[in-house]
Amino acid sequence: MPRTHSPIPIRFPVLRGNEPAVVTLDFAGHEDVIATTHWQVPRSLKRDAATRTRAADAREFALFAAKRWRHYRDSGIAARSLPELRRMISSDPQGEYCFHLKLTAPWFPHSLGGAMVRRTWCHHLIVDFLFVHPRICGKIEPVKGTGVGILHGICLIARTLRCKRVWGEATRDSASFYERQLGRAIEDSFTLDVSEIAFFADQIEKESRRA
Repeated sequence: MPRTHSPIPIRFPVLRGNEPAVVTLDFAGHEDVIATTHWQVPRSLKRDAATRTRAADAREFALFAAKRWRHYRDSGIAARSLPELRRMISSDPQGEYCFHLKLTAPWFPHSLGGAMVRRTWCHHLIVDFLFVHPRICGKIEPVKGTGVGILHGICLIARTLRCKRVWGEATRDSASFYERQLGRAIEDSFTLDVSEIAFFADQIEKESRRA
C-alpha cells in the first residue's frame, strides 16, 4: 500500500468574480451527499434554454450520485475518508468501492460541487458523476475553477493510491470540458494515464500552496 500521508482535505483557490477565493475539497459523508438532492435550478434561467439545461443536468447528476451512494453505503462499501478507503482496499484488493467528494467554501451556503467516484477491482478510478452547483454552472454565481479543481483532486487521490488510470463517461455537454483539460478530442469517454494523473495532482498541490 502507498504511504500513509493523506492529501485530502485540500484547500485551493478558485476565481470568484475577478478575485481569488479559497475552497476546500474533502470526502463527503452521508449528510453531505443528501444535501445535494435539495439543489434547485434557478428560476431566473427560464429564458436561457442552454444554460438552464446545463443547470438541470447538474442537479440530475447530483440526484443520480446520491442514489448510487445510498446503494454503496447500504452495501458497506462506501468510504467516508481516504484512510477508510485504504483499509477497504487492504481487506480486499479486488473489491469495488466508492467515495463521494464535496467542494465547500465559507462564502457559499451549499457545496459548490462534488463527484461520485468508484475504485474498481483493477485498482482504477471511475468518475461516475462530476458536477457543480446549478447556480454556478448556470452562471448566476460568478465562480470559475470548481470542476477543474475537483478533477485534479480526483487525480491527487489516484496518485496517492497509485492507481494507473482514471476514466469516465463524457456527455455531449461535458466533452468540451474534458477536451480543454486534456488537450485532445473527446467523444463519449475519457481516460487519464499515469503521467496525466501525476501532472494534474501536481497542479492542485501547487494551487494549494497559493491558498
